[in-house]
Amino acid sequence: MMSLISPPIILIGMHRSGTSLLARILDRAGIFMGYDLTEDHESWYFQRINTAWMSAEGWTWDHPGEPTQADMKLFDEISFLRHYVRVSRQPMKPFSFLSANTWGWKDPRNTFTIHQWKKKFPKAKIIHIYRNGMDVAISLYKRNLGMDFTNKWYSQRLENKLEGLKLWEEYAAKAFGYDQQFPGQVHHLSFEKLIANDTQTILKLESVVNCELTSLVKSLTDNERTARFNSDEHTDLKEFAQHSEWMHKLNYL
Repeated sequence: MMSLISPPIILIGMHRSGTSLLARILDRAGIFMGYDLTEDHESWYFQRINTAWMSAEGWTWDHPGEPTQADMKLFDEISFLRHYVRVSRQPMKPFSFLSANTWGWKDPRNTFTIHQWKKKFPKAKIIHIYRNGMDVAISLYKRNLGMDFTNKWYSQRLENKLEGLKLWEEYAAKAFGYDQQFPGQVHHLSFEKLIANDTQTILKLESVVNCELTSLVKSLTDNERTARFNSDEHTDLKEFAQHSEWMHKLNYL
């Protein structure tokens, strides 16, 4: 059955970098992103597999690494239909799904598991959305402050906002490294340009996903969500960022 389905669109990128926003835009545009969506617009089914693959080798989302051995038995057609497509609720859905033009899923962990998914879907398109590392670090730090240590997203590492920027660098280095490994199959997307409704950015994204997005982007984005690091309370972070290789490479300084 899987051979009958068109290649997926796989979203990658650091947590708090706009992956959820992008997933919602694509979902609203008619790209099937799964019926099993979490509050962050992630497919529970694919999230569960990514987590299992990484944890099997001691990796977590905040201490990430690429799994070298992945149990592909975790992915099978029956569980795929049951959870991602939710065939039990809509028995006719598989037939429309099989004929659908585009589908995909979002999970920041894809950034480190993409090699395994490319084995299953060699023609998959990869979209990487990235954001200013300082804004990401602040967002992670503030979210972490409001969490109890029992929360699955709580991270002892992120009690220090500087560690948030280091973590962002790990994700950025991994994602941009795929250009050479998967030439022509990775599209990099600036979060700042997306929420600013930059015409060229949206047109390029439309060509990748093959659908109209301009009106959706305008209705779903908030151009206030940037440059949050520009306050006196984050002076230490700005000084630390001066030594960040990827902050320089992406012209965020």
